[in-house]
Amino acid sequence: MKASENTFELNAVLAVTLDSSDNDGLIFVPKNSEINVIIENYFGKIIINEINIKNLEDEMALSKDKLETSLPLLDLKLLDRYLFKQLNDKTSFNYSPYNYFPNYDFSVFEKGRRASDIDWAMFSSLYIFSCNVLPESIKVELSLAKELRVSEENIKKFIKKIPEKIFRKTGHLESRGGNLTFDAEELIKNNLNEEDKSNFDENPYLKFHSGSDLA
Repeated sequence: MKASENTFELNAVLAVTLDSSDNDGLIFVPKNSEINVIIENYFGKIIINEINIKNLEDEMALSKDKLETSLPLLDLKLLDRYLFKQLNDKTSFNYSPYNYFPNYDFSVFEKGRRASDIDWAMFSSLYIFSCNVLPESIKVELSLAKELRVSEENIKKFIKKIPEKIFRKTGHLESRGGNLTFDAEELIKNNLNEEDKSNFDENPYLKFHSGSDLA
């Protein structure tokens, strides 16, 4: 994957070029084809703004014959996951959506201590954030387990244990969805510093996930 920059900070726009050398099981780009993608870091989520397909034999335009030959082979269904994987590589971009979540000490979950209401509220917001920003093909519970350094099974147990006064789950346990209660939102804002409080108010991915794309 070739990129116009070697960083992907908040609000950054990145031009990415993919070809057949990038085929790894997540995407498939036919030989002699090139995919140009414009992506944006929107509150930690990778937003795909534009996708263009080119024939390397004719950079000005893709001929009808070449298009008809190449398009049936092209597979970009998991493009968002491929981009996430590449950007998440610690040896290159080292991007993580969790870099853009408000600062909070979640060690209570790692150490198995009794969680307070603010712990549950922040955990709920982190879960909602994950539901919103992670590609659909990535398991939210597994990603949270890695971030909080606990087992995936414990993450599932934590989600079940969140007090109803803090969080309302929508759908079954394995599905994404849920929202913070008003009391939980106020509790969080009362416990954040001014910078994180402002980020919490502005970020559209921290309070609810309805199953639809907010971006």
